[in-house]
Amino acid sequence: MLGNILSSLFGKPEEPEKVPVVKTVFAPDGQHRVVFFRREKDGVSGFREEYYDNKSMEMTWQPVSTEGSHQYPDLDAAIAAAQAQFPWLHGAL
Repeated sequence: MLGNILSSLFGKPEEPEKVPVVKTVFAPDGQHRVVFFRREKDGVSGFREEYYDNKSMEMTWQPVSTEGSHQYPDLDAAIAAAQAQFPWLHGAL
């Protein structure tokens, strides 16, 4: 019993679910992109906008917003929502 209590307090934390990226679309300027993803367990999809940060030592893609993504029932719905938000996607998809 004591072992179970200690394990629950100091055990290995659960890893967050990894959601695979299914499509990445780059803006014409090459400094922005939209990443689409879909959860395998239920097919729920979403997207996030990222920008290329070349000012830091790491030079990495960073999310524009720290808020979570909206959830859509499928990838087509996520793409339609992203196109409404980012007009440049119409020519890039």
